[in-house]
Amino acid sequence: MQSVAIRPLTTAAVALMGAGAIAATPVVVPQAAAVSVGILLAAQDITIDMIRHGQSVDNFEGILGTIPPGAALTELGQEQAEAVAPLIDAAFPGGLAGIYASEFIRAQDTALPLAELLGMDVNILSGLNEINAGWFEGQELNLITQIAYALPTFMWALGHYWVPMLGSSIDPNGVAFNDRVTDAIDAIYNNTVADPENPLADAVFAHAGTISIWTLMNVQNPDFGLVLSQLLDTHNPLDNTGQVVIEGNPTDGWTLVSWGGQEVSATPDLLTGLFVDWRDLNVAPQIATWHILEALQGGDQAEIAAALETGFNDVFAAFAAFPQAVFDTITGALLG
Repeated sequence: MQSVAIRPLTTAAVALMGAGAIAATPVVVPQAAAVSVGILLAAQDITIDMIRHGQSVDNFEGILGTIPPGAALTELGQEQAEAVAPLIDAAFPGGLAGIYASEFIRAQDTALPLAELLGMDVNILSGLNEINAGWFEGQELNLITQIAYALPTFMWALGHYWVPMLGSSIDPNGVAFNDRVTDAIDAIYNNTVADPENPLADAVFAHAGTISIWTLMNVQNPDFGLVLSQLLDTHNPLDNTGQVVIEGNPTDGWTLVSWGGQEVSATPDLLTGLFVDWRDLNVAPQIATWHILEALQGGDQAEIAAALETGFNDVFAAFAAFPQAVFDTITGALLG
């Protein structure tokens, strides 16, 4: 899905590592189970409705469970799944191209009522799995475990991708997490636009952490105030069967439409716009460095050369685009 001159690219690699790295030991991250074809050149927008699963036994008992298949839904969780299905159906009168869920039982069982209502299958993508908790897997959710689990992911959302999730080989940092979820989103996009007869909308059943953090890491109009308000009110960024709706495409980017039923302006305010400009600049060397280190660990010369070339190009493009992006953000805010 994702022959060059070695000396210049080696120099580039050193520069990238200096620009974006925080000390951490790289590990091999499993690729998403779904294999996606290349994104179509005609960047057609689609809508993705991401739904958190219903209440699970882990939720009820206050356990941090992030390894599939995980705990089942409670009776209340099943009722929530049954209740949200017709609401999603009504929100998309033109139909859905696909229904997707993570490898977790709680996500699949939440998707099942909608699939039965529409006579569709539930497609399983491992890239939609919950953020892995590392050392804190299976622990009781107290103040210490909540902070230890949430803090790295919050830093990822702020553009610090190299902050580690301690003890996790699945999501060791924000780059690895973002890679696997983006692979899943790209696969959903490609499946949707592959058939011109498909509706341009999909339902994705996943998890509060995965939905919230990936969205904040990727949309062009993240609403941190809304998410913080939700967090303070409910102690969770997204309620059980709460929905986050985005639209766009992998080429031009994604726009947040609504969060937990509250609409979000497609045009961010000045500070948010400048943050997004800085974020896109800041994460480019971090992503490039991690991919180079992964390639070096693998030892394949072709993959190393490709990672060096891609990393150099991506970082150069990010730095070249930054001044114009800031100018556009400021002028847009002043004229808007």
